[in-house]
Amino acid sequence: MTAPLRIALFAGALVAVFGVSYALGDAVDPDVGADDGSAAAGIVVEDRRFEPGVGETLAFRVVDSEGRTVADFDVEHERAMHVIAARHDLTGYQHVHPQQTEDGGWEVDVTFPDPGPHRVFADFSSGGESHTLGADVEVAGRYEPDELPAPALTATTADGYEVALERDGRERRFTVVRGGGPVADVEPYLGARGHLVALSEGDLDFEHVHPKDAATEGREIRFDVALTEPGRYRLFLQFKHDGKVHTAAFTETVASGGPRPDDAKHGEDGHGH
Repeated sequence: MTAPLRIALFAGALVAVFGVSYALGDAVDPDVGADDGSAAAGIVVEDRRFEPGVGETLAFRVVDSEGRTVADFDVEHERAMHVIAARHDLTGYQHVHPQQTEDGGWEVDVTFPDPGPHRVFADFSSGGESHTLGADVEVAGRYEPDELPAPALTATTADGYEVALERDGRERRFTVVRGGGPVADVEPYLGARGHLVALSEGDLDFEHVHPKDAATEGREIRFDVALTEPGRYRLFLQFKHDGKVHTAAFTETVASGGPRPDDAKHGEDGHGH
């Protein structure tokens, strides 16, 4: 599994590297996990102001280090671009898939239900290299952040599924329950058995992982997750059943020191980006 792609918001570096984009008045974040000279270096969002509860278009483009639009993308997990968004208090999670425009940009209809700052992540591959880039948008109105829920080993989706979580070192095992019994016929979703995104409280560090290769069938959905920095995280699991995608969220606390040294063996057959 690749290391988490970390998003950093350092104004000085942004002005130096993305002066062209700042002249346009847009928020751009670098992908600090990318090598120098990488084709994809940041995103430019056309309009960063949204109204709560109103369907609007999120339009953006990926740019290189000189502000030029990147137009060539690889297909990963059945899509060339994955957009993930959450409010800064880790509520309002969304995972959507935009369409590419003729000029190389991207557009997708979104509805942000509540006011406040939101982080938008573009998760993609270009030239065989995976990237996660982030930018902030603002949803109008008074921002009243919610408290992060306490850690728990069960969560309920908005449509009534229950999901149980087991932890073993870096491994996370999820079992979906409906009507009192486990759901064994979880359906493929974007070429995988499930998707898991972890966001950290405060700086919204991002990790997007996919199930272990050995867990493509059966009752459990298993992931290898490396949460090495101390703090609290929100884990968003998405799975598909009865033709619909369902989302369950969990809170997890990581103590100082991160995972135990012997946990490394659990990551050998996982994969992520």
